[in-house]
Order: sequence, then C-alpha cells, then structure tokens
Amino acid sequence: MFKNYAFILAFFFIAFSELQGQAPQKNAELEAKAVGGKEQIEQVLQTQLSLPKSVLTSNFEKEITIFFGLDSLGKALNFKFESGLNNVLRLEMKRIFNFLKFNKTQSYFAEAQPYFLIFKLSTQKYNRYFKQQSKLNLKKNVIADSSYVIYSKADKSPEYFKNADEGLSEFILSEIEYPKLAIEKSIEGTVIVEFIIETNGYVTAVTAKQTVSVGCTDEAVRLIKQTKWWPAQLRGKAVRYKTSYPITFSLRNVNKEHGSTQPIGQ
Repeated sequence: MFKNYAFILAFFFIAFSELQGQAPQKNAELEAKAVGGKEQIEQVLQTQLSLPKSVLTSNFEKEITIFFGLDSLGKALNFKFESGLNNVLRLEMKRIFNFLKFNKTQSYFAEAQPYFLIFKLSTQKYNRYFKQQSKLNLKKNVIADSSYVIYSKADKSPEYFKNADEGLSEFILSEIEYPKLAIEKSIEGTVIVEFIIETNGYVTAVTAKQTVSVGCTDEAVRLIKQTKWWPAQLRGKAVRYKTSYPITFSLRNVNKEHGSTQPIGQ
C-alpha cells in the first residue's frame, strides 16, 4: 500500500514539474473567471483605467493577453505579458488587477499552468471610459491610500456625493424600474447589495448578498453601479471601503414603478 501511495505521489510530482516547464497556453479552460464575471471586469475598466496621452493615438488598438497565477484568496500574481507591450501599459494593467478577484477553476496539480485574460483596448473605448469617469469630478485635497487594502471601518465613512443618504434615496427612487414580471407575479422583497467604494468615488465588486427573483436583483445591482461617492477616510487618506445598501421592491409603489430604500448599512 505504501508503494502504491509513493507511486501516486511520484506521478503527480512528475506531472507538476512538466507543467511548470510548459509555455503558457490560451486554452478556453484556462481563461480566468473573475468574481462577478465579465461585467465586473468591465466595471473596473470603466471606472479605474487610466492611460497617459502618450499611449493614446488616433489608431490605438491593442489586444493584451496577460498570464498569471492565483493566490489562496483569488488575487492575481506572477504576471507574464506577451511580447511587444510597452512598460506603461504593463504597469497599468497590473494595477487594474488590484481591483479584481478570481475563482480557482483548475485542480491543485494543474495550477502550474497559468490562467490568462485578454483585454481589448482602443482609443474609442478608452475615451468612452474617460467620459464616464469625468462625470464624477470630486475636488478634494485628500491623498489616496496606495495599499489597495479594503476597509469596513474608517475615521470617516463614505457619503453619497450629492446630499448624502437623502440624495442616494432620491436617486434610487427616481431611477429604479420595477421589473414587469415581478409586478405580474406580485413579487416583493429587499435586495441587499454589497460593494466597494474606491478612492476615486466609484464602485466596484458589486454583488447581491440577498436576492429577490425575476429581475429585482439585477435592477438593484444596476442602480448601485451608477452611484458615486465621497470616499471613506482613514488617517487622513482616502481608502477603499466595503459596505452594503438595501433596496426594497414594494408593490405599494407600483403605480410609480418605484421601489423603496433604507439607509446605508455601516
């Protein structure tokens, strides 16, 4: 029995060693799966990507493939870029990974083979991102924390950028659309949306911690993705901050096609 056990260990060791020596592969099975899916990647690019004018030209169009491993928490590490990518783009794309987490989809012994992601960037797409970011121009003299640590307590909690809690409630009530199928099925309930407020006031990692069926959850997530904030502050710096917000769908408001909201959770 011991010999059989030793043989199995030796087999996996050899397989593991061979995988380490292989060149990175772009098999579909190795494409990294971000927590929150492709929508989360797009949200991060739209709100956090920053490129200098020196990179952007009228014909800038780039497909960037990045290979990487994952640590025990699903954070990317050990990046490898395909050749031909300038250092400015390398550094910015590595920075973008600080806002993402991934699900491990490979077996333990196969993880020597790196995951990969493909980003397609262009001047037109980046200008669309930049236009989105320009909608929130917070004039502040607070330095942003560069550690990318996520906090749930701070010296100063984040506030919705326009009139705090009252302004957020007004925004939700004016923009929410009660799903028609939920109305037809008389579905009510509260969606609790969890998200991270970044140091530039935008949100990422938007997920539903409590759901309501037939489109209500998707609508709540859609709304939170549009919100903008004064970031939390800790020891005089703007920091990343995880919080949650409940959005209630009530048929009492169906004549206005609106739901109701509750104060932000701390």
